[in-house]
Amino acid sequence: MANSAPVVTIGNHSLLYNQWQKMQPWLTYADSDGNPAQKFQFWDGGSAANSAYFWTSTNDHWAANTTIEVAASDLSDVWVRAGAVGGTETLWVRAFDGTDWGNWTSFTLTTIPNTVPVVTVPDVQLHTNTWTQAKNWLTYSDANGDAATKYQFWDSGTSATSAYFWTSTNDHWAANTTIEVAAADLADVWIKGGSTTGAETFWVRAFDGTDWSNWDSFTLTSVNTPPVVTAGDHSIHIDQWVTVDNWLTKTDANGDAITKYQFWDSGTAATSAYFWTPDNSHWAANTTIDVSAADLANVWIHGGSTTGSETMWVRGFDGTEWSNWDSGTSATSAYFWTPDNSHWAANTTIEVAAPDPAEFLVKGGATTGAETFWVRAFDGTEWSNWDSGTSATSAYFWTPDNSHWAANTTIDVSAADLANVWIHGGSTTGSETMWVRGFDGTEWSNWDTFTVTSTPNTVPVATINDQSLHVNQWVKPQGWLTATDAEGDTITKYQFWDAGAGATSAYFWTPDNSHWAANTTIDVSASDLANVWIKGGSTTGSETMWVRAFDGTAWSNWDSFTLTSTNTAPTATINDHTLNAAQWAQLVNWTTASDADGDAITQYQLWDGGGAATSAYFWTPDNSHWASSTVIDVSASDLANVWVRGGTTAGTDSMFVRAFDGTSWSTWDSFTVTSLANHAPDASISNQTLHVNEWSQVGNLVSYADADANPAAAYQFWDGGGNADSGYFWTSANSHWPASTVIDVNAADLDDVWMRGGATTGTETMYVRAHDGIDWSAWHAFTLSTIV
Repeated sequence: MANSAPVVTIGNHSLLYNQWQKMQPWLTYADSDGNPAQKFQFWDGGSAANSAYFWTSTNDHWAANTTIEVAASDLSDVWVRAGAVGGTETLWVRAFDGTDWGNWTSFTLTTIPNTVPVVTVPDVQLHTNTWTQAKNWLTYSDANGDAATKYQFWDSGTSATSAYFWTSTNDHWAANTTIEVAAADLADVWIKGGSTTGAETFWVRAFDGTDWSNWDSFTLTSVNTPPVVTAGDHSIHIDQWVTVDNWLTKTDANGDAITKYQFWDSGTAATSAYFWTPDNSHWAANTTIDVSAADLANVWIHGGSTTGSETMWVRGFDGTEWSNWDSGTSATSAYFWTPDNSHWAANTTIEVAAPDPAEFLVKGGATTGAETFWVRAFDGTEWSNWDSGTSATSAYFWTPDNSHWAANTTIDVSAADLANVWIHGGSTTGSETMWVRGFDGTEWSNWDTFTVTSTPNTVPVATINDQSLHVNQWVKPQGWLTATDAEGDTITKYQFWDAGAGATSAYFWTPDNSHWAANTTIDVSASDLANVWIKGGSTTGSETMWVRAFDGTAWSNWDSFTLTSTNTAPTATINDHTLNAAQWAQLVNWTTASDADGDAITQYQLWDGGGAATSAYFWTPDNSHWASSTVIDVSASDLANVWVRGGTTAGTDSMFVRAFDGTSWSTWDSFTVTSLANHAPDASISNQTLHVNEWSQVGNLVSYADADANPAAAYQFWDGGGNADSGYFWTSANSHWPASTVIDVNAADLDDVWMRGGATTGTETMYVRAHDGIDWSAWHAFTLSTIV
């Protein structure tokens, strides 16, 4: 009974772009004789570079228009991959039941194109100099459910004061620069608001592994509400001292701290009120007076030496903007009037004989407020003082009505005001003689001398020991710093200095300067010391830095310390390995990399020392055969795509690998790849008998075996029968191959080889051999007998 050919059915299917699908679940096999499938053949009619294709364990991308033969036991290893772009193509399949091939069955595979992702950021506001993570604003979606693999950002704000992006690899990205970030690193992307108010356009887009989204623009507005500082109108006595801090009210809607103040005095008269600070005992009118917030308590106003009113001004700075100027009037208080003086100056002794109230009046002050007057009868006691030190730097007397009494001047003080007499030590060291005497209402005592010695200030001491930082590591120098003062003076400020001028050297960071230039004096108030950071260099090396402290009077000596930026190079190792001839191995399965600092490996380099044409070699997606003695750069994320192929002849090759941790390369690690010798395959055909002119398909007759499990790549046939009526070989390329001719056939085309019995009876010898991609088998002879 004749054999019935098997039938394979498969429906049309759709896949997303680049999606993989195992063929086995799609196929239905049937054979009316109940014969199981022995093998399958597939055919791909789509020849475009981006069309779908078949994959098997022996070929990871079968070319179109090629017969792909697979044993039925290997059917589960056959996959189809959808095209890289949308479209349709026709694919084919048929089965062999051990006797006959079934008809080809076609099916259509439709590739559904990728839908680009969408990423959006709404228009946002950010307080000046404030940091935020970009991910907090970003929304990502993908209609195919693809996860984002990376993002790109763009900043169009070119002003030096505009907002900018920060990542762990660049602490200030320049404007108009494409910033690419892996999706896994999105949390490391920050935006800093501009240092001044204003708006600028930013852009973002995302990549889903296939396509980029459109750029989405958003406006970032750096905002700030200026602070409000008010003083109000006030009255003080003539020559009275008051601290301005008690008069000020300061608010800031953003909660920003006031960092400094400016004052202005419009009173130009020699007798008007004025400002006093530790560095200027009498500020001239119409002068801007800058004062740090930390020094506000040291700002005083001295009342005018005559009565009157004047306008003074104050404003505050919150680190970004100044408040409006606020004016306040400083007015003198109530005063005495007598017939011989219509306005007695304050702090003036007015002698009248048992005054008539009508001739001794108190006039009201220019503003409301309470004040005290003193009245006494002439029977009191008074004191006199004298200072003989004439040097500009010597000690001196201070009283409420004279902040610096000149030397060699008799200073009269009533006994009731003795507690208000002060001595100010000299501004330099030294001794001088001062004098004092008392009056009992009738006579003066003798002058009594005493010596005032101004002792020197002991400068503070600030020290930092030598330190080491990991490259790009941040640390506060506050934890390293020790400052002492022998007299217990409080340290009020510090200065730092960085002598490392290299572009990759360490540097100082403060809230008002994210990268202090080398060889610059960096002033920091003691209250802001916790806000000073040092960033380790971006490459290893050492540099000298300096620090000193100020105790309100003198600076300490500069203390130098060495800052060393360190990095421990990573380690990459691969053991020796053995491969069969032409065998493939994934390098990631062999590679071990570690880093003592915990740094992530970012890159690898590979080197193949085997120069022979038949030696082992590296394969990557962008180069299918890397030449030996070539440095091969591979990102860490692509290591899984690197393969090693064993040599095609027996031998050993030295290969090398090293790893990069973002700063340093490891040493090269060598490993040996030993390629085993190839075993030639065996191909045979048993003796055959055909009727006169009968045809037989040779593919069904050939037996193939290979000890290395290499599939046959090609066959050769030879016909030893030279008679005109003897049997012969037929292929689609030649309908009658002459005898004594080598017939080359690709393994994929074996089923296209036929053998025809002779036109007359007889016997002849024919031959077959196979090639496994490396070696040919020995020729195998078989006898073809033609019978009636």
